Amino acid sequence: MRRRSILFAGATLALLLGGCSSPRYVRPDIPVPPTYRGDTAPVTGAAGTGEPASLGDLRWQDVVRDEDLSKLIQEALTHNPDAQIAAARVLEASAQATISRSALFPSVDVLASYLNSRNDAFDTSIISPTASLGWELDLWGKIRNTSAAARAAVLASEQARRAVVQTLVSDVAGNYFLLLDLDLELTITRQARRLREESLDLVRLRVDNGYSSGIELHQAEVLVKSAQTALTQLELESEQTENQMAILLGRNPGPIVRGRSLLEHDTAPRLPPGLPSALLDRRPDIRQAEQQLIGDHALVAVAKAAYFPSISLTASGGFASSALLNLFTIPGGAWAFGPTASLPVFHAGAIRAGVRGAEARRQESLLNYQKTVQEAFREVADSLATSRKLGELRAEQEGLVESLRQGVELADLAYKGGVASYLEYLDSERQLLDARLLLVQIRRQELTNVVTLYRALGGGWQ
Repeated sequence: MRRRSILFAGATLALLLGGCSSPRYVRPDIPVPPTYRGDTAPVTGAAGTGEPASLGDLRWQDVVRDEDLSKLIQEALTHNPDAQIAAARVLEASAQATISRSALFPSVDVLASYLNSRNDAFDTSIISPTASLGWELDLWGKIRNTSAAARAAVLASEQARRAVVQTLVSDVAGNYFLLLDLDLELTITRQARRLREESLDLVRLRVDNGYSSGIELHQAEVLVKSAQTALTQLELESEQTENQMAILLGRNPGPIVRGRSLLEHDTAPRLPPGLPSALLDRRPDIRQAEQQLIGDHALVAVAKAAYFPSISLTASGGFASSALLNLFTIPGGAWAFGPTASLPVFHAGAIRAGVRGAEARRQESLLNYQKTVQEAFREVADSLATSRKLGELRAEQEGLVESLRQGVELADLAYKGGVASYLEYLDSERQLLDARLLLVQIRRQELTNVVTLYRALGGGWQ
């Protein structure tokens, strides 16, 4: 009979332990395409060769080949407030994980008290130091899974910090290329204004000698004023971009030192994007989403553990004496030990609702993880398409600029020869200026897209 009771108790305990256990986390099976859309380059790197198989494997110092820009990025990584906030959040999450893990071990507290009572009949002093021990037995994995969720939160915060670093590198590089773009646009626009001022002087001379009308003079003046207006707008945008860059660097608004011009800039060697499956482990936002899923998976087990009893072991011991010399003698000592158990009986559906809520959060994290992966594939495909089309667009724009330059020369000769109107020359000159400015912008977009593709492939935080 006694043996049956022991077997029944053992089976009941095993059933309870099995009922509250949570399945081990397994990475969700998300369909990964064999290649990125628009990727036509073969993978050049190989395992064990030390060569990068993807642009995303490079350090940002190897992608940004400009000494001045590298210094600015390093300054931003050191002083940017967002980067410092993200680092502080990692420390906060790590401390919280230590607190959660400490519940796995017994807690010991020491208390000392002194009581002095005095009246006309007697004077009594009692000294009583005591120590207490408490330990909750983690039979159902509640504490263990809480600690696992806290550990996942630490890893998620670390990935969030890496994502901040990645974004910061990309933003600093993008703003720097924009400043170089504006510098070149300012140079081109100043040249156009100077040529227009020279043309205005020529028109005035022709008007004075009766070869041109007042309408042509008015048109020439409008063209000079429009160039000056464009200069003012570009100068304003340049100053505002410098202020934005200064904030990224952790400075107060001020000027930003630039190095080589936009056309002299070089980018990282052209490398293939690599295998899409590697993106799951390279991009920090995907890893952060997965750690969030891991943490919510563990919290489901924590919620289920509320169905089962909690068992704690408590013990206390101490001494009490009216004399300090006799404090630790046996007659002055006392101790107590006893386990306590708490079994949930009726909570009006609160425990069940807690489990459902935890399962819903896990499902939400799973969907967010899937969405983050798919969004990453889209960003890489967009950047690859942009890279391909920008190269084609730049070649076409260079041809257009050359054709318009020849057209301006012919229109100038025709106007000076009296076979074409000044309006025809003005229109061809305006088209050339717009085309040159657009060519500069395309070049800047090419440089920026290299950094965008690098970030989309998970690079930038190393």
